Amino acid sequence: MKKLNIFIAVALVAAFAFSSCESNKAKLPTLKTQIDSLNYAFGLANGDGIKSYYLKGDSTDKAIKSLLEGIKEGMKGTVDKDNAELVDLGIKIGSSLKDQKKSGLMGDSTLKVDIDLIKQGLVNGLRGSKVQMTATEAQTYLQTTMQNLQAKKMEASFGPNKTAGEMFLAENAKKPGVITTPSGLQYEIIKKGNGPIPTETSNVKVHYHGTLIDGTVFDSSVDRKEPAVFPVNGVIKGWTEVLKLMPVGSKYKVYVPQDLAYGNADRGAIKPFSMLIFDVELLSIEKDAPAPQMSAEQMQQMQQQMQQQQQQ
Repeated sequence: MKKLNIFIAVALVAAFAFSSCESNKAKLPTLKTQIDSLNYAFGLANGDGIKSYYLKGDSTDKAIKSLLEGIKEGMKGTVDKDNAELVDLGIKIGSSLKDQKKSGLMGDSTLKVDIDLIKQGLVNGLRGSKVQMTATEAQTYLQTTMQNLQAKKMEASFGPNKTAGEMFLAENAKKPGVITTPSGLQYEIIKKGNGPIPTETSNVKVHYHGTLIDGTVFDSSVDRKEPAVFPVNGVIKGWTEVLKLMPVGSKYKVYVPQDLAYGNADRGAIKPFSMLIFDVELLSIEKDAPAPQMSAEQMQQMQQQMQQQQQQ
């Protein structure tokens, strides 16, 4: 658990002022909607993190009261130098709440903030209470729900890219020489090599030229006149699949469905749900450490899909 990132990285978005007379006891909340659950889970997960790091597991009334008073003072902009550590934490949390008051839960303007539920979640987390859900369950719920909501937003905005890709692949599959695998990947054999075939753990040297379906070039080792070297299992799923079908010396034209490429990620020139087309030439299987390496930006692009899958 990182220090102050408990609130800053997760971005607690609410505007509630705790007073010394308010209840700081663990209670069972009433959760009627998904947004209710998000608000409560958000408070609970953050409360548990604060308890573990800042309060060193101390869930006494005195410790929790000091923290809540610190948050109140931080939101009002006044500072009490007693209990300096907790007051400092309260100032930072209070400032974050004040600054992000209008942005919606976790920065999403479509998600209404419920002050009482976040407050109760925070208190329950500070208390170490497991009513309704545990802190771990709260973290998981927040992550998966926000990912799903983001995916729906991206599809609403970039759905036409998915439709265009599906239509392209449906027509392309009818062309002579185009092979479609069970995953939906399509490829044409331009030249069949007679060398060994890479495995999942191989490092390979390739030349490639990547375009969108409208012909826009987004990346090309051919244009750079420098082949790329990378692990077969360190790239997008479509690449991993086709490389394991290619003998060294082969050149394939590969049509990668969006779900085997970058999915709903926005990669600049590659917009969410874009299917990709590559000319791929497998030059060799590298026995030693890859050299020359792909640039950090190129490797990051290729690894994005794999990173997303690991998070899900």
